[in-house]
Amino acid sequence: MKLIKTLLLALLLMASQAYAGEFGNHCTTGLSMERVHQTDCSVNTVFEGKTYCFGNQEAQATFQKDPKAIIAKAQAFYATLPEPEREKLTQAQADAIIASKQCDLSNKELGYLQLDKADLRHCTMVNTSFFGAYLRGADLSGANMQRAYLNLARLEGTNLSGADLTDAIIFQAIFDKTNFRGANLSNARMIGTLGAVDISEATVKNGRFGLDVGNQPMGQMKFDSVGGKFANTNFEGADLNIAAFRFADLRGANLRNTNLYRADLIRADLTGADLTGADLRDAEVDGAIFKDVKGLDTVKHLDTVKGQCKDCMPNVTEAAAPVHAASARQARLCMMQQARQ
Repeated sequence: MKLIKTLLLALLLMASQAYAGEFGNHCTTGLSMERVHQTDCSVNTVFEGKTYCFGNQEAQATFQKDPKAIIAKAQAFYATLPEPEREKLTQAQADAIIASKQCDLSNKELGYLQLDKADLRHCTMVNTSFFGAYLRGADLSGANMQRAYLNLARLEGTNLSGADLTDAIIFQAIFDKTNFRGANLSNARMIGTLGAVDISEATVKNGRFGLDVGNQPMGQMKFDSVGGKFANTNFEGADLNIAAFRFADLRGANLRNTNLYRADLIRADLTGADLTGADLRDAEVDGAIFKDVKGLDTVKHLDTVKGQCKDCMPNVTEAAAPVHAASARQARLCMMQQARQ
């Protein structure tokens, strides 16, 4: 009997959920004009792999004239709207929605549910709470998970590659071989012991991976990824203060204007990375490889780093570029830190 009810619920959901679009199925063009209009998304456009909904064909036509500009305006306004309350689902209800062709778990509470090895690639999960949920071995690759809440979730072997985790909160989840390769973690908040996580080729612009002293009820917890993979990841503008990247692969990473205050970069490989405008005040750099690093002459507080880094002299001379003389002297001090200790 329970199986029959579950199947009937799945059929009803398939009939009622024609589309699961961005912005909670609100009219994208309307949001760009700071107007809120819920739609059934029957009028929609797929742009760069994402479905955008419209109240009518006129709004759709307006969108198609300049989709990137309208999406940007819609995102800015949508971010100011209060989050809708999440609806608590039972295991059976969640399973039925996941079984539907158009799976939409947006604004749902899935706390502590069993979702191990689930295929959630087809699901939209905007503002979904997975607090303490079991997602071990689950496949969420490419899924829309903007503003998702993954605190204390079990993420061992979870595939989140290519997922959109913009503004997500991931606090003290349990990681092991978790795959975030190519994911969008812009403005995301992540704290925990990640181990050798794969966040390579990802976008972490303005990410909040640094220590938040005002939000540590159980003592100091930080972003800690010993041996993690971050090659070619875009961290521009991210807060990485006190984050641990010991032995990490940061080759080719974009670290422009990042906050690396007291970051642990011991024996990390930053070959070819871009450190333009980064703040390395009191960072640990012993054994770190700085070969072919860009913007080294613009790094802030390079004279305060601890340990002896490799190839960390900027490619300028005081004679050829006097404006960078102070930075050049700071870089030389980098090479002398171990002698002072």
